[in-house]
Amino acid sequence: MLDTYDNLVDSVVRWSHRKDILLMIPDFIMLAEYEMYNNAQTQLMTREMETIEVLTTSEKLIDLPCNFEKMRSITLVSGGNSLTIKYQAPEELLRRSGSGRPEFYTIIGNQIEFNRVPDDYYDLSITFYKKPCALTETNQTNSVLAGYPNIYLYGVLHQVFLWSEDTEESVKYALKFQDAIKGANKADKKARYGTAPTMRIEGATP
Repeated sequence: MLDTYDNLVDSVVRWSHRKDILLMIPDFIMLAEYEMYNNAQTQLMTREMETIEVLTTSEKLIDLPCNFEKMRSITLVSGGNSLTIKYQAPEELLRRSGSGRPEFYTIIGNQIEFNRVPDDYYDLSITFYKKPCALTETNQTNSVLAGYPNIYLYGVLHQVFLWSEDTEESVKYALKFQDAIKGANKADKKARYGTAPTMRIEGATP
């Protein structure tokens, strides 16, 4: 069963028919994990990665949460009301002088910047996608391997054949890797929102 780091290593050796790559497999796993979240086509974003972090701040700049991948929303609590702080691109952020309740935010480097200095301590609820901990000999599994082992297998095999300069096999597993990511994202979206409703028209057909 492909559910642990050790089992993944064994499967990669069997599928690639290469016993001489054992020392390289940790590097291939690391590269596959990077590609899961940073490739140019489809990045992995599933419900298991969705995390909520609550904090209190009066600062205009705050650090992004650990293992941050992508923001979903920031909600500010003021006077018992929950208010959504809207995202703006860095070059479009409506920065205001003086202090007040933040209305907009942007992300620059590893920090969240609000459009103004908060005039008080505010409670924030940050909903974001968090990358699972990387697989290692001491961290044998994570939510991606447990839920979508094909993503890891195809991603690592792609790296193996890219390294060995086997273009045909590398391309084959790159496509399988992308299809596995798309399948995981699609399954997650279906679980979150359900299937699209269908329209049924009753009565005689003219």
